[in-house]
Amino acid sequence: MSIHPNELMTQNQRAWNEVAARHAEHNLDETKSRMATGEAAYLDPVFRRHMTDREIADKIVVQLNCNNGRELLSVLQLGARNGVGFDFSAEFIQQAQDIATVCDVDAEFVESNVYDIPSRFDGFADIVFVTVGALCWMPDLAKYFNVARRILKPGGELVVYETHPFLEMFKLDRDREPGEEIKMHYPYFSSEPFVSTAGLDYYGDEKYGEEITYWYHYNLTDIIGAVISSDFRITVFEEFEHELDSGYRELLSLEVRPPMTFIVVADKN
Repeated sequence: MSIHPNELMTQNQRAWNEVAARHAEHNLDETKSRMATGEAAYLDPVFRRHMTDREIADKIVVQLNCNNGRELLSVLQLGARNGVGFDFSAEFIQQAQDIATVCDVDAEFVESNVYDIPSRFDGFADIVFVTVGALCWMPDLAKYFNVARRILKPGGELVVYETHPFLEMFKLDRDREPGEEIKMHYPYFSSEPFVSTAGLDYYGDEKYGEEITYWYHYNLTDIIGAVISSDFRITVFEEFEHELDSGYRELLSLEVRPPMTFIVVADKN
């Protein structure tokens, strides 16, 4: 299929704004309650360890595609000095600002397409991080990581903790019919975006509205190659067999599991 990247981003922006109220209905109150504890509730052990390894005390952190901001706020609760989250959904930025009111941290949330992040943030951050479910929405990974490089201070670090591309060869749990076999469905090598009409209500798993979404299935060569071509030096690469609430929980029942997540850490050269 052929769609201009700008049209793709605009359509996905509409879809995320459309689903925001449904997400809030399912989890906003719980998220605020957990964040109010000050215990960095939305960092799993792997990501928490890598943030701790970065010695983040008094550092400035940025999250790209921050959604409702709970991960950025959790990183700030670990001791980072202040942070900024960027997302193209005005509705989710509003949720992030709401959640931040119960956290005793210095956080700013900015509505912006990542590709259009203002120049006032150039050389701003010690750490830029990206978490599960971000990269698949971006039509140009090299441009994306070049923005991350632009935002970072000299010697700053990029941290990408994402769904493993091999896992994305399977259908999401909610996209399979009852009793349908768990098997590989999508090609590993694909340059064109996929079209979905299933919506983004991965909490209630309910069909709603009319907005479609477009997403890319990037392989590891695409991702790591884009990091390297953006003049980063990779210092850490790890793969894991755990799932990150990304919609593939039924695959955890398999006797032999595919890789489910990975992390890349890279320095700005």
